[in-house]
Amino acid sequence: MGFDEQQSPKLPFIDFSSEPKPGTPCWDSLKLQVREALQEYGCFEATLGDSRVPGKLRRAVFSSLEELFDLPLHTKQQSGASESFQDGYAATPNGFYQSFGIEDPNSLGVLQTFTNPLWPHEGNPSFCNNIQSMAGVVSEFNRTVRRMMLESFGLEKYVEEHLSSTTYRFRVMKYEALQPLDAATEVLGLGVHTDKSFMTILCQNEVGGLALQTKRGEWVKFAPTSPTSFVVLIGDALHVWLNGRVHCPKHKVTLCELNGKSRYSFGLFTVPKPEYVIKAPEELIDEKHPLKFKPFAYQEYFDLAYNEPGVKDASILHAHYGI
Repeated sequence: MGFDEQQSPKLPFIDFSSEPKPGTPCWDSLKLQVREALQEYGCFEATLGDSRVPGKLRRAVFSSLEELFDLPLHTKQQSGASESFQDGYAATPNGFYQSFGIEDPNSLGVLQTFTNPLWPHEGNPSFCNNIQSMAGVVSEFNRTVRRMMLESFGLEKYVEEHLSSTTYRFRVMKYEALQPLDAATEVLGLGVHTDKSFMTILCQNEVGGLALQTKRGEWVKFAPTSPTSFVVLIGDALHVWLNGRVHCPKHKVTLCELNGKSRYSFGLFTVPKPEYVIKAPEELIDEKHPLKFKPFAYQEYFDLAYNEPGVKDASILHAHYGI
């Protein structure tokens, strides 16, 4: 898979519908595509195929999201408030963006605890089942991508440590529909940012608006190639752990791109455990690639990023800086 500089920028597309197994030619081919995409773009479009993510499940998840966000505001706030857009309910001051964060979405008990205050009489079993089913598929895909990436850098000995160093957070999001605006007007649902975690896997409904910035500074509007597509993107923590060998893309959702329709999406965020120290492996440090970032605890950086003005990405972690 190469990149044609003469064409308009477009996210690399990688097909995982064959469910590749480690050590096979298919696996080896895909992991090279993953590495190339993450080095240049920090992200790629992936399809898992309808057999792994049936259209029925996808539709059920988005139907559950609409049901959730249609609840009254005072009801949504029963899930707890989250100014940092982690667990519980959060919204931007302008109300254009709302989200809920759910830690450990693979646990049915956690999902039931989340839904019981929102639907106090009988809970919402279908919501729990839909989210748990989707989270299970996406978290397994997450482990596949991370294993491929480490193998491509010759870091096989770190695979199990890396996979066990994280937890998952499932975030569901709604961007409010706006009336059509002047083409020159840009309204952001959530400002330009990088994700702070290791990796994010996003899925959206048919409404667009997502754009991601390449290593070369070009903004790429995401237009899905397949109805079963996900977007995989690198976060600050993995950018640091790999000593800057992969790009961490800034991204945004522009509301004037929504064409009067509400945008629903969900994302699986791979979050380092609080006690895990993020430090580049020695194999990735040499004369050509000196240490770029100092070791840090994830929660320390996350708190700094959300509480200190001007902290927008991992550049604050450069080895010659201090926190």
